[in-house]
Amino acid sequence: MSDCFDYSSDDTEDDDQYGAEDINCNEYNDDDFYKSDDQFDGRNQISDYASEGTNRTDSEEESFNSNVVDSPGGKTKLWKPIVPKDFMPDVDAIYQSLEEAVEMYKLYADKAGFGVRLNTVTRFGDKTIKKRYVVCNKMGKIPNRSTDTLDPEGSGRNKRNSNFKITDCKALIKFERLHMQTNACKIYEFEENHNHPLETKEERRYSKRARRLSYKDKEFIVRSSTSNIGATKSHKLQASLQGGYENVGPEAIDYKNFRRKVGNIIGNKDAQLVVDKMNMRKDEFHNYTFEYKCVDSVLNAIFWADETDKLYYKEFGDVISFDATFRTNKYGMIFVPFTAIDNHKRSINIGAGLLSNESIESYRWLLEAFLKAHVKHPQLVLTDQDPAIL
Repeated sequence: MSDCFDYSSDDTEDDDQYGAEDINCNEYNDDDFYKSDDQFDGRNQISDYASEGTNRTDSEEESFNSNVVDSPGGKTKLWKPIVPKDFMPDVDAIYQSLEEAVEMYKLYADKAGFGVRLNTVTRFGDKTIKKRYVVCNKMGKIPNRSTDTLDPEGSGRNKRNSNFKITDCKALIKFERLHMQTNACKIYEFEENHNHPLETKEERRYSKRARRLSYKDKEFIVRSSTSNIGATKSHKLQASLQGGYENVGPEAIDYKNFRRKVGNIIGNKDAQLVVDKMNMRKDEFHNYTFEYKCVDSVLNAIFWADETDKLYYKEFGDVISFDATFRTNKYGMIFVPFTAIDNHKRSINIGAGLLSNESIESYRWLLEAFLKAHVKHPQLVLTDQDPAIL
């Protein structure tokens, strides 16, 4: 979420007022709440707190963690959270740091059943934070954005599929540093009433805090991906291990988003990662063979064979077969396995390679790498009628 920064060195009397600059900070922007972390693949996403998307009776409006009270003018209803006293913020309470104070309010919000986001910040002359506002996630006003559903070209702005509603909620807390020489801060204003129902027990599992990926979740996703298990299947497997989807926390879309982020980190360095990993094995295992070829700094071909492959070839390498039968999905490289038959008439692997194309030069390089690893020539080679091989 965007912060509004005031770099003036002098403290003003209007720091706590919602001036024009603060209103801009509170304007609702669709991307503020989801950014790239949520994918909308043609279906409605269950948003952070979907309380506005359901029809409630008067009895339901008084949720398990809030009381309904009248506003000072008596025109609207307000929802006052019910939380244990130990979690209630107290005006003038002092905290050792601003981070500790913000974390306290996040924990209070989690107990009460609403989301929060950082809002206005003002600074001392040395650019350190003086005041920080933390507000309800439903604070702010939605800009008037019209959508022309009859536009045949679809040039108008389409509305995001979401149950999340901005209500211009005024619930917030304001922290202030005691002075420039210390990180300690205090609460100098606290508004606890909300103008919207707080989340129910059923909606609590869809909150940001509940859907946050733990370190174990991230490790599970990465390890699953190395076993060729996708994010969706990983989520199903996790649900099975935990005894149900309600015990998992993060949704399948959260698993997908994290898996995509990991892929973005790797980016175009994946070929180098393969080469580095193979070279590491070559250093650790003295009889491990790995050869690779690059053309214009692009990985063009690789060949590898471990100690077991070499032992198999030594015993059963009189007749071998190799055939480029299929390509990998992402890069279109051709997989070329070298196969022999053992004394139990079972197929055994004696080496393998990846080629970017089936040219004569590529096969020549691959066969030379094979002979370099196994030294001796086979007596008979079985293959298909590919002109490049013949």
